[in-house]
Amino acid sequence: MKKLLSIALSISMMFSLAIGLNITAKASETYNIQVKGVCDYTKANEILNIVNQRRSENGLSALTMDTELLNAAMDRAMETGIYYSHTRPNGDSCFTILSKMNGENIAVNYQSPESVMTGWMNSTGHRANILSTNFKSIGIGCFKSNSVYYWVQSFSNRAAESVPGKSGTVEKTNTVAIQKSLVTLYAHTVKSRAYASYMEVNETGYFNYGIVNQGWSSTYCPGIASDYTFSSSNSSVISIDSNGKFTAIGEGTARVSVQLKADSSKSYSEEIAVRSGNSVTNTPSNQTKTTASYTNQTKTKSPTNPTKSTMSFTFPTKETRPSKNLSTNPTKATEPSKSPIQITKPSIKLAQVKKLTVKAKGKKLIIKWQKVDNATGYRVQVSRNKRFKKKIIFDKFTKKTRAVVKGKKVKRGKTYYVRVRAYKAVNGRRYFGKWSKVVKKKTK
Repeated sequence: MKKLLSIALSISMMFSLAIGLNITAKASETYNIQVKGVCDYTKANEILNIVNQRRSENGLSALTMDTELLNAAMDRAMETGIYYSHTRPNGDSCFTILSKMNGENIAVNYQSPESVMTGWMNSTGHRANILSTNFKSIGIGCFKSNSVYYWVQSFSNRAAESVPGKSGTVEKTNTVAIQKSLVTLYAHTVKSRAYASYMEVNETGYFNYGIVNQGWSSTYCPGIASDYTFSSSNSSVISIDSNGKFTAIGEGTARVSVQLKADSSKSYSEEIAVRSGNSVTNTPSNQTKTTASYTNQTKTKSPTNPTKSTMSFTFPTKETRPSKNLSTNPTKATEPSKSPIQITKPSIKLAQVKKLTVKAKGKKLIIKWQKVDNATGYRVQVSRNKRFKKKIIFDKFTKKTRAVVKGKKVKRGKTYYVRVRAYKAVNGRRYFGKWSKVVKKKTK
């Protein structure tokens, strides 16, 4: 059930691409989904110690933890929690998260630093990254979600610019852009009396829900209530709150539903009969779960063996393993990758975009910048947030040195932040330069 993937950049070694094209998805092709879990800096430091022990045993100098690489690795670990791949959930290559990153190892479902390091060292591609003479610094991510650990090593040819002093665990929530094609809803109900086909008055239940991890479909990324809408077809029979908790109120039947706010077609509903304690009302014949987006919605393991499943929040344990019943192709995710992905990147240097100007004319932003030599095109982003973490209202690729944002996305009297970066397309892949300096503009 454990899985490994490695990827490295090398100027001296040239291989053809064997994993398909990773073209960045436009903002209109992605949803923003919140990913929540625990980042473990103590375990990250333990991995660093083991890495340097293995390098010392092979006569190599130690790698230094770099602050930027550490932050990038933690963010990448959170991204693999929703899509386990070297391609980021939004369609970018993993290397776009930080320009100085030159190699990446990822792994899932190893329960300790020692076990994941053993897995990496026993794999040729991962071992090559860990023992590379080219790498001088490292960032390590350890993210726990739904009782599953996601691990990332980010390597760089550069020396560490600043050394972090972090330890302990931090609960963190990131907003992650994910391609619409990767979004499959997982949901089921959990009632007071597990797996009964009905409820009695005053009994309660709730939804387990989230997004199936298409890169490792034995598990899913738990949803955050603010991304979803919950409803009951008959509130006099079953009431439901904004967190997906429902309560049996009176006799009858009602259908409870969960729906992704970003896409109403990503929904799941279940009809539940309610009866009083003395009632012998027959259970409706139509008890089959239905969903518009995920057909394999079978229940998780029996409560008599709860430690075999992480699909239910009722009986979490440290020794849980993801249930196989979520996977439409279980064999795909049950074995480590025997041929770690190796990918090369041409030596491409693109200048930072300069002379970025933004003019506001009514409900319109006119953006211009200076041409970058050897650039194939440019990526333009406009956001209401100066760190571009949320509310990116415009994300477009263009070959011109000018872009216009208008319409409902631009409002009067609001402040907008704009940035641009150049890219070079080689063999169907985009390689990016640094972002320009952010320009702030307020509409009148």
